[in-house]
Amino acid sequence: MPEITAREWIDKVLLEHRQLDAMVADLRRFLAAERPAPGESGAHTWSAELTRRLVLLHDRLFRHFREEEEGGMVEEISRRHPRAARAVEELVDEHRQMLGRLRRITARAMQYGEGEAPSKPELRSQLTELLDLLNHHERTETGLIHQLEIQELGQGD
Repeated sequence: MPEITAREWIDKVLLEHRQLDAMVADLRRFLAAERPAPGESGAHTWSAELTRRLVLLHDRLFRHFREEEEGGMVEEISRRHPRAARAVEELVDEHRQMLGRLRRITARAMQYGEGEAPSKPELRSQLTELLDLLNHHERTETGLIHQLEIQELGQGD
């Protein structure tokens, strides 16, 4: 198996961050539209579309996080920059937390599609809060990569 260079994994992670940003922006546009009340015409369609988007986001995030954790990025940054190990560990902890929250929100969206109001009706605000957290997480991660790796790669030029 060929070894991936620092520049290759950096480029891959940053591309995935841009793709996730686009996915989140699209989901925000969808959430901005008015949703029908449970049981009203269009409620199931709205909920089914939201659920589809949430499942796609979960799949993309799960794969992205797994690649960061198991694909060498986390280990490489921690090895090359021991002073950043705690910051990297905190970012990895956020992965599990965000995926868990996303799964709970998805379950609520599915419940809404069945024509009943979820026990916690703040679906839109909970999802918006999670998307804000995800954006902050990805910006923090991108900033850390720039600070530790890209600047260091540029110093050798």
